[in-house]
Amino acid sequence: MKAGRLFGGGCFLLWLAALPALGLPIKNGRLPQEILPQTPARPALEADRLYLGMREADFAAYTRVHGWSALEQSARLQRKAAMAMLYLPGGEALHLPGGPAVAAQGTFVRAFFERGRLSGLQLFPNFGEGGLTLKDLQRLSRAWFPDERLQLRYQMLPEDATQQVVEAILGRIPTVFTDLTGRTSLPFQSLVLGP
Repeated sequence: MKAGRLFGGGCFLLWLAALPALGLPIKNGRLPQEILPQTPARPALEADRLYLGMREADFAAYTRVHGWSALEQSARLQRKAAMAMLYLPGGEALHLPGGPAVAAQGTFVRAFFERGRLSGLQLFPNFGEGGLTLKDLQRLSRAWFPDERLQLRYQMLPEDATQQVVEAILGRIPTVFTDLTGRTSLPFQSLVLGP
């Protein structure tokens, strides 16, 4: 009796093994599902660009990826928290549509946050890297914020033929940090950069 059971079970296993060779499907407890083609997920706002209003954590991730060095942090309270971080950009190559790559260098950047969101940037020259001309500033601003209409304010010595920027502000500086801006008596000039 035991031999008959073994023989019957062995025949069943041989029959199962032959099903794929005959081209017959084997049921394994799940219905076959059609595999749909997938495209890579793409976030609504990419991490490889900056935008005003971005979360502080996203800005920090950008600076880590692109090798920015954090030099100083200060926080001030006025109803809601405001924070400023001073950075030395990592020199990342940024691409402008239809233009050459722009290197993020020649400047120190102070990023201002209100309620955990980026409200503006202050840029002032890093002469160890050659500083920043007005043309370089415009190209860098457009490369960092490709999709935004930017209000750019800058100070420049009127007699400087090289047009070196003394200080620049992109976006809005929280009122509790206005003492950090406009340290020279030069007037700010304004320029609007379209997307």
